[in-house]
Amino acid sequence: MKLGRSILVSALLTVGLAVPAYAMVDPDLPEYRPVSGISGTLNSIGSDTLNNLLLLWGESFRAIYPNVNIQIQAAGSSTAPAALMEGTAQLGPMSREMTASEQDRFEARFGYKATQVQVGIDALAVFVHRDNPIEGLTLPQVDAIFSRTNRLGHRPLHTWGDVGLSGDWANRPFSLYGRNSVSGTYGVLKT
Repeated sequence: MKLGRSILVSALLTVGLAVPAYAMVDPDLPEYRPVSGISGTLNSIGSDTLNNLLLLWGESFRAIYPNVNIQIQAAGSSTAPAALMEGTAQLGPMSREMTASEQDRFEARFGYKATQVQVGIDALAVFVHRDNPIEGLTLPQVDAIFSRTNRLGHRPLHTWGDVGLSGDWANRPFSLYGRNSVSGTYGVLKT
């Protein structure tokens, strides 16, 4: 399967815990009513992908509870588990699920499993510069370009000639750009 010129690959990733498509809400749950006396600081450390959503939620929360100071640090998904375990954050937004070792460390520290709530679906796309004449790439080719494991079975690829370009492009190596090592996106491309 060939993918388009600009968007070479798009894969859907879940954000947080995989839950059924329609979560059931108790119909007898009473409507929320704000209470008085809520103040303090609420810290969120984690995904920069979810930063805008956290800012929006923070504004809505502060509209109800103006005495709560909300601090949002969008450093990357991999910073969330450590911040939760160190007690520097009460919220740890992640654009990926917690790894088994992160879950184990959390449970060992607190004696219970971390509560994960899926809040959306994230998309990952790979682009090429508009001057690149490539018509498209297959998912196995993208895997071979970005990974050393070649899990999709393609031989290693190093130049644009390896994916079919000729002329001036044939010997040009790929220039890969991606996210920092604490990003959930980095973790997905790394695997």
